[in-house]
Amino acid sequence: MNNNSPHIILCGGCNLPHKHKDTKSSHLLKLTYDPNSSEQNVSIELPHFIKSVNCHIPDRIKDLLEIAGYVYAADRLTKRGTPTHLEYHSWSRSFNFIIKVRDIKFWDNDDIKSQLNKALCFLSGDMNFEFSFETGGKDVGQLCVFDSEGIKLDKKENSSVALFSGGLDSLAGVLEMLETTDKNLILISHRSNNPGITQLQEGVYKLLHEDYKNRIQYYPFYCNLKGERAVEETQRTRIFLYTTIAYALSDLASEDEILVYENGMTSINFYKRQDLINARASRTTHPKALKLLEDFYSSVGESRKYIKHPFLFNSKTDIFLKIKQFNKTNYLNSTISCTKTFLAFENNSQATHCGGCSQCIDRRFAAFASNCEAEDAVYDVDLSKDEIKNQEAKAHLFDYIKLVAEFNQTNSFNFPYEFMDVLTDIIPFVEGNRNSDKISKIFNLTQTHTNQVLSAIQRIRLLDNPLEPKRNNTIHSYINNREYLKPPIERLKEKICRKLLIAIPEAYDHEKPKHENALNDLINAVLMSERNDYEREFPYFKFSISKTIPDHSYTDIDLLIEAKYLRKNTAKSAITDGIAADLTKYPEDKYKLFIVYDPERRISNDNGFKRDFEGKPNCTIQIIR
Repeated sequence: MNNNSPHIILCGGCNLPHKHKDTKSSHLLKLTYDPNSSEQNVSIELPHFIKSVNCHIPDRIKDLLEIAGYVYAADRLTKRGTPTHLEYHSWSRSFNFIIKVRDIKFWDNDDIKSQLNKALCFLSGDMNFEFSFETGGKDVGQLCVFDSEGIKLDKKENSSVALFSGGLDSLAGVLEMLETTDKNLILISHRSNNPGITQLQEGVYKLLHEDYKNRIQYYPFYCNLKGERAVEETQRTRIFLYTTIAYALSDLASEDEILVYENGMTSINFYKRQDLINARASRTTHPKALKLLEDFYSSVGESRKYIKHPFLFNSKTDIFLKIKQFNKTNYLNSTISCTKTFLAFENNSQATHCGGCSQCIDRRFAAFASNCEAEDAVYDVDLSKDEIKNQEAKAHLFDYIKLVAEFNQTNSFNFPYEFMDVLTDIIPFVEGNRNSDKISKIFNLTQTHTNQVLSAIQRIRLLDNPLEPKRNNTIHSYINNREYLKPPIERLKEKICRKLLIAIPEAYDHEKPKHENALNDLINAVLMSERNDYEREFPYFKFSISKTIPDHSYTDIDLLIEAKYLRKNTAKSAITDGIAADLTKYPEDKYKLFIVYDPERRISNDNGFKRDFEGKPNCTIQIIR
């Protein structure tokens, strides 16, 4: 899949411009939230929001809320590449939005469009967001009598505006503000069509409302798809919708500050694999993303707005400890961190967390590190005790602990060089005068996080009963076998070898293959039957057996698999000569796995046979009998 062709997004009844008349239907998307239209496929409940705030909302702010809603909807309805599409140009997309607005004089401005494009491209990882604005924007649905000039938001004095997702981090921020200051809070939430999330957000707000009476005003904004299922769940642009809602409230409340609570390890999001460097690395609360949004909102309001990130140098464990400090661990089970909550709803699960996404893994380790595991959420798969059979979840766990191991090997001197790519993006947007001081703060954060995770692992290992049979695919087996120290390509080769060590002898128990091509066909069938599992666990590597490589093109293949069949009448030299010839044929930088089937045990010294070849770059020999 290649998303280089722009996706044309027609919003609110806009017609296709003549210059786009040749656009393919697969790249054309119409969005409307008009409840009176039979084509409604988005719900942007602006009338409900106006009614809940009970005040006048300027046209420009209404336009902005609609723009953010359309961007969010298009993000979810436009497919990215699959896990095997790793290149930046394959996974990212290009958009051209055509939107009717009320304040055309303001929006039809190249500087504003450029600011919006720059912010959205960075936080989403997409290539381009082009906007064409037209006159004709208008209110839809039931009008609110309070939406009249002069009617202002009825707010409490000494208030701050904060994002409230219903997650741990936003909860900790709200608690810290209420417990340590005399501030009142204006909280905003985005409500999707996931009833589980809505219930959790309402549950946490109810607890806060009961414990901190008359100090919180809460405004959820409803925006979701209607009648269509999302084809893309990465939701990188959701932070644009979230901060737009917060900006709208800050404008109505005449406040110049928006609080975004997210721990620093999640915000900085040190990429755990090479394929995460560009679009796959979430930047939703990255300091650069927040600064770009801050600049954009300042232009929209024509006065300076500030997006504050109070927890940038806190870890997830620190978040647990804050909640624990305020004696609110009873709130924990009512919060949500999972990025795949839709799975629980679809599977009718009683668990609030899947247990296998990166956020669930981070949360569970932090719960153990803070001694809060008993009060934590309910997981479909609890990494502290359950087998982790889902391949994608296993990949997340491997990558998570491998990164911690890398942090554990760094010191203040080599840290800037090991993580230069990450630091280059973040340092200009961290408060402070000296770059060395900024880097030191980030390094200290990684070391705090590392020590906390190692502490959690020690506590989890104490749960391992030595009298029980050992199980594979558990965190205990992973740590004990030191899997995290192995490069992913080595783990992929080992997994393939383990599979073939069982499959080949079983297939040829009664009758041996007639020729090498038959052996290759079997290997291909075995590996293709489980290819999806391999790609979920190792999405960053592509493999193929030699027989299926088209015209021996190795451009997109990382692991080349070649089968050799040592039959009764075959000279061993024929096999060794064949492997030697293949090694000259294949590029040195590609990983080579030679499967040597030796049912007659013609090879008397396995180590000696393999030694001659495994001294070559990236070559592995697996002998199977």
